[in-house]
Amino acid sequence: MESILRISEAFAKMRLSEYCSAADIDRAIAVAVDSFVGSQKVSCKKALARAFAKYTLNRPGAVKNRRADASRPSGVSVEA
Repeated sequence: MESILRISEAFAKMRLSEYCSAADIDRAIAVAVDSFVGSQKVSCKKALARAFAKYTLNRPGAVKNRRADASRPSGVSVEA
């Protein structure tokens, strides 16, 4: 959980935002899931990729380089 928060804060900092948006958190979850699936044995990788497809960036309609609405902070502040 802590790593997902740190990754989402990093995405927010890359956008030069003071707050993490829902898109930042979604991207952080996708990075964590992609990393987990990628580290598995080849025999398990396809099944895990299908099971976690809705959480990854490989699914249709996923958050890729979409700009989040900066005027609506989600309440998670980014500290320097």
